[in-house]
Amino acid sequence: MNVRGLAHVGILVPDVAPAAELFARMGCTVTGPERDDALGLWLLWVEVGDATLEFVAPAREDSRAAAALARGEAGVHHVALEVADVAAAVAELTAAGTPVRDVVPRRGAHG
Repeated sequence: MNVRGLAHVGILVPDVAPAAELFARMGCTVTGPERDDALGLWLLWVEVGDATLEFVAPAREDSRAAAALARGEAGVHHVALEVADVAAAVAELTAAGTPVRDVVPRRGAHG
């Protein structure tokens, strides 16, 4: 698998507003929040130097994010890596027995 770098770190929170306020006060570039109706999420992007943080909060009570928060799973949700070929990376991980949530690649919030 050809990992090119870190795309972003996803952090599950109950509300993105506090993160937006905090990081804006610290002078970071804050984008959003934007709503992803298909997934029932609010997304907030924060640029911290060369790193990108993606804060994820439920926009609907029936979203996977709401269910995860109800199970006490707030905090780091995912680490997204940039790879040369997403389909090939998913196939390689699956063949190695690594559990993946989506066996067919899908477009994320920022492509």
